[in-house]
Amino acid sequence: MDDVFAVNAAGVQVTTGVASAVVAIPNDASGNRARRVRLQALANCYVRPGFSTSTCSSGDILLSPNEAVFLDVRQFTHIAHLQETAAAKFNVTPVEF
Repeated sequence: MDDVFAVNAAGVQVTTGVASAVVAIPNDASGNRARRVRLQALANCYVRPGFSTSTCSSGDILLSPNEAVFLDVRQFTHIAHLQETAAAKFNVTPVEF
C-alpha cells in the first residue's frame, strides 16, 4: 500500500502573513529533521521548500483547504509561506512511509 504513512512526531502550525516568512522543518520521531512532510492548510496560501533565506511568491505551491500535499524535503531546512488574500493557518507534519 503506497499511500500508507505514519505520524510519529508532532508538527508545527503556522499562520501566514502578507509578507513571505519561513518556518523550520520539524524533526521526525528520531530527533532528526524530517525527510518527508505533509502540508495542509485551512485557507489558501502559498508554500515553497527551501532554506532560512528562502522567500515565497504567488508562483509557488498553492495550498488550498481540503487538500494535503506530501513533499520530500531531504535537501531543505525550511518552508517559506505567504498568504493568498487573508491570513491562513497551515500545518507541517513529519511523516514516514
